[in-house]
Amino acid sequence: MKRIYPRIRKMTWEETRNHKLQNPGLIMEYCHLLIPLSAGYSDTVEIYRNGNSLMILTLNTDIEYVSLDEVDCLDGQIIGSVFLEGCHIAESIGNRWLLMKSETLMMRLSEYV
Repeated sequence: MKRIYPRIRKMTWEETRNHKLQNPGLIMEYCHLLIPLSAGYSDTVEIYRNGNSLMILTLNTDIEYVSLDEVDCLDGQIIGSVFLEGCHIAESIGNRWLLMKSETLMMRLSEYV
């Protein structure tokens, strides 16, 4: 698994309408794909390539949530997703999740994807 740094930007109003959203979100540009992200502007987003999949880790330590989305590199479709918040994070991946490396978080979250 290798970390990659594709361009992430705010959606245009047209893209927002096309994705049937009320407000613009974030969108990732990867190769020829535009992939909408389930992340807010203040989230930390890390993206890794794993074979034909992109693993998108989203963290927000202020309001305590973490998510992992697995996306197909070829067509941009979501393969699987997990979202945990509050006490559910500690129950599922451990009490010290705030101190874990991204790779450890992804490994533990991938069990639920």
